[in-house]
Amino acid sequence: MYKDYHLTAVLTLGLMMAPLAGLVEANQIDYVSKPVYNHNGEIIGSTRGVNAVISRQWLPEGYQVLDVQEGDVNGDGVSDTVYLIGHKQEDSSYYVDSMKLIVENGADQKRTDVVLDKMGGYQAELLLRDFTGDKTVDALVTTASGGSGGWYYNQVVTLGDKPSILFGEKENNTGSISGQFLDGFKVEINGGVGSGVTMDVSDRTADYLRLGLYNEEGKLQKQIKLMVTPFGRLEPVDTNHDDIYELKGIQRISGAYNADGLANVETVLSYTGSFWQAQSVNLRINLHPKMLQSHT
Repeated sequence: MYKDYHLTAVLTLGLMMAPLAGLVEANQIDYVSKPVYNHNGEIIGSTRGVNAVISRQWLPEGYQVLDVQEGDVNGDGVSDTVYLIGHKQEDSSYYVDSMKLIVENGADQKRTDVVLDKMGGYQAELLLRDFTGDKTVDALVTTASGGSGGWYYNQVVTLGDKPSILFGEKENNTGSISGQFLDGFKVEINGGVGSGVTMDVSDRTADYLRLGLYNEEGKLQKQIKLMVTPFGRLEPVDTNHDDIYELKGIQRISGAYNADGLANVETVLSYTGSFWQAQSVNLRINLHPKMLQSHT
C-alpha cells in the first residue's frame, strides 16, 4: 500500500500568492487540464492535476507520469484517477519502458499498480473506455515503436479488483488477413470475414524479375507470403451506439518487401467476453491494379 501525504496550510488571502509562486518556481509544478469521463466514455468535465511535487511522493525511482485520465474503474459511482507511468533510462531519450498503471481510488485514495506486460515506446497515451459492457472503464494504452514502419504497441487492461490484459501482444499481431503470390504476376489476398480478392500486379514485373520472384514467363519461382503488419494505433469507436466501445485499427499489406505496399486493411474488433472478434474488415487497395476476381 502506498503512503499518502497530506499538507494542510492556513493562509490569509494577502499571503497566499507569494508562497505559491515560490513553490511553483522551486518545484516546477505543472498544472495539466485533463478530461473526466463517465462510465459511458462521455466527457463530463475536466480536472487540473499537479504533475510534479505531489506525484513524486509515490512515484518509483526513475519513473515519470506519462498521462492521466479519470473514470469509474470499479463501479462505485466515484471517479477514480488512473496514471500511466514509465521508466526513463536516460534523460536525453524520449523512450520509456517498464510501463505501469497506477489506479488511485476516488473513494479512499488508495493506490494499486498494474504492470503492463512488455510495454515500452514513445508518445505513450492513455484512454479510458468501457470495452466489456460491465459499466466500468477499461484502459487503452498505446505507444509508438519509433521504427520506420510506424508501428504501435497496444494494450487494453481491465482495472477492477482483478486487473487483466484483454488485448496484448498476441492480439496486436493477429489479424484475419493473409495473402500470397500466384503465377502470372498475381496476388491473392484473403480475409474480410471470408471474402477474398485476386489482383494483377504485372505493373511491378521488372522489380519482381530482378528479385527472382518470377521468371520471364510469369512462373512463380518461390513461395512468398504477403507481409501483414501488426495493428497501428488503435482507436476506440462505438459503432453500435450502445456505450460499449470497439477497437478500430489499420494493418498494412506489403508484397516482396516492406516498401512494396499493396493495400491497407481496416478492422473493427469487438470483445465477446473471451476473445476479440472482427466486426468488420475493409480492404483498401493502395495501387490501381486490375481487379481480376472477387469472391465471398
